[in-house]
Amino acid sequence: MDIFRKPVSFDTKSKKLKVALMVPVGLAAIAVPIYIFSTSSNLSLQLKNQSNVAPTAPVQKPVNPSIAALGRIQTKDKIVNLSGPSALQTATLDKVLVKEGDNVRRGQLIAVLDNVRQLQTTVDKTQMGVRVAQAQLDQAKAGTTKQGEVAAGQARIADLEAQFQGNITVQKAKIAGLEAQLKNAQTEYARYRSLYEQGAISAVTNDTKKLAVETLQAQLKEAKSSLNQTLSSFPNQIKEAKASLRKLKEVRPVDVQVAQSELEKAKASVLEAKANLDLAYVRAPMDGKILKINTFPGETISFEKGIVELAQTQQMYVVAEIYETDISKIKVGQKASISSRALPKALAGSVEKVGVQIGKRNVVSNDPTINTDSRIAEVKIRLNASNVDEAAKFINLQVDVKIETNLNS
Repeated sequence: MDIFRKPVSFDTKSKKLKVALMVPVGLAAIAVPIYIFSTSSNLSLQLKNQSNVAPTAPVQKPVNPSIAALGRIQTKDKIVNLSGPSALQTATLDKVLVKEGDNVRRGQLIAVLDNVRQLQTTVDKTQMGVRVAQAQLDQAKAGTTKQGEVAAGQARIADLEAQFQGNITVQKAKIAGLEAQLKNAQTEYARYRSLYEQGAISAVTNDTKKLAVETLQAQLKEAKSSLNQTLSSFPNQIKEAKASLRKLKEVRPVDVQVAQSELEKAKASVLEAKANLDLAYVRAPMDGKILKINTFPGETISFEKGIVELAQTQQMYVVAEIYETDISKIKVGQKASISSRALPKALAGSVEKVGVQIGKRNVVSNDPTINTDSRIAEVKIRLNASNVDEAAKFINLQVDVKIETNLNS
């Protein structure tokens, strides 16, 4: 029975264990060289195949170099502080006819000063003066510049003619009366002389009648002399008066010239008054946008701040400050992108002008790594038309600028 088998010795077990371990080790020793040889053969085959294939160029990403800078959004031209006329040092506003954000056209009425009514009255007065001067010129051309003197001359002629006729009538009647009295006196004297010669009357009575005749003769002679004087003097006076009247009515070139000068002077006064009136109406000097109102109705205009701030926003720009060491890389036409946290989206534009003057930085950044004393040149970037309206809302905003220095980009 197996229970009665002879026990195996420890040496026998040890020999069997060594045989068991040597078998797998031997197999591994045979397998590893085979694997290495197979792998090396495959690798050499792959290298041989790869040597027969032409090498391909490595793929490179396109490089698009750019220059970064700080900048600020600006209008095409300088912001205008639209003020009142310098001739009116204490001008006060009566009306402001625009609001902030309004777009205005050149010549559009912006504001009205409070002295407009006074200046309008002056215009009306000068226009009345023109009408008066025109009437005087018309009179000068018609020969009626001295209507009062003409009327007086006409009245004098009429008076002289009336006096002439009246004096003749009176003097003729007087002469006729004296002649009648003289005739009676002569008849009476002849009768008394006959009586005196007969001794019927005294010599005194005769002399009295003789004296009466002689007196009437003298009076008659004087009356006739007065009549002759009237007949000779009055016609001459009337003739002189008529000559003076004709002279007054004469159209003299000097009178027309004086009247014409007065008319031109009156017209110049109208132009001056209208120019002063126009100063009371403040108008836009250009197309643009009202950025800010500095003076309101009832306030005196400040010649430093003006009435409103006006700028052209049809074209918008960004002025970038480029380091002096980079300015040589900037060319007109290069593309630029503009960004800021305040902007709803990035803006785009192109370089329009490269500054030729080196100066100090104007745009200040909070970044402590930026040298504020660095030397820069200003580059003017014109924004694309699609970005103009958006940029116009952020005038003077500090922005970050990137300029692509590859012209073909």
